[in-house]
Amino acid sequence: MYGHPQAPQPPQSPASGGLIALRVLFSALPLLSCGFLAWAPLLRLAIVTRRTLDWVLCGLAFLAGSALFAYAAVTGDEEGSTLEAFVGIGTITVLAAGSVTYYLVAEIRHFERRRVALEQAPPPYRPLGHPYGADGAAVTVPSPLGPPNPYTSAPPPEPPVQVPQPPVAPRIEQVRAELDELSDLLRKNAPEGEDRR
Repeated sequence: MYGHPQAPQPPQSPASGGLIALRVLFSALPLLSCGFLAWAPLLRLAIVTRRTLDWVLCGLAFLAGSALFAYAAVTGDEEGSTLEAFVGIGTITVLAAGSVTYYLVAEIRHFERRRVALEQAPPPYRPLGHPYGADGAAVTVPSPLGPPNPYTSAPPPEPPVQVPQPPVAPRIEQVRAELDELSDLLRKNAPEGEDRR
């Protein structure tokens, strides 16, 4: 209440624990679904980064996953050749591993660039310094348009400047000598009953 105002905090990135949990979840989806959900991590990446390339890759992964699912549904009861099995397993592996790898690399780079940009950004305001003077009194800036503020503190006194004294002029010495003679004369002519100091 009476202390210094708190500086506004810059926007923070998501908590690292929550971000890691999301990365693990979206990396596990394609692997646990045999590549059919390879588009899910790419969808998250496209939403986070908002880049056109990520949206295109998400669409391609969705189409490839849908094509694999349709092919498996159509040829499910038929006995396939070894070549078809290798092509199918290879496509699933490339789709799952490729989407997870691209997702992790692109998202980590995105959040790293964002963190660096936040660190290099200037603060939202520039503090004006300590609000109190050296003597503990509040320091305010007077307004050039209005009367002076009666609650402002006076500036601290500056140390006295030693001005060199000019040499004593001969006229002053003459006046001193005359004053000494006058006081001697007055002492001699003073009445006897007065107290001499």
